Amino acid sequence: MSKQKSMVVGFALGTVVTAAATLLSTPKAGKEVRKDLKVNMDKMKSTFSSIKRDGIQLRAKIRFANKEKEEALQETAASTIEETPEEMDQEIK
Repeated sequence: MSKQKSMVVGFALGTVVTAAATLLSTPKAGKEVRKDLKVNMDKMKSTFSSIKRDGIQLRAKIRFANKEKEEALQETAASTIEETPEEMDQEIK
């Protein structure tokens, strides 16, 4: 499992354990607890959606940067190959 997936799974598991512990030790009435859970679940869904969106954007940026780097390397290689032996000798001197 990748580091990112492991971190997300750990975060989700921690959230569930914390919620269960809170439910078992809360002095609130059941109706209040359900209301709070709904609010917290909505916040958590929003947070996960934001993390997912940011991850997708980051992946797209990385792919774009890699593509640009690859094109630059190809251009550099092509221009180096096109140099004549005399030009290469002049660069060395």
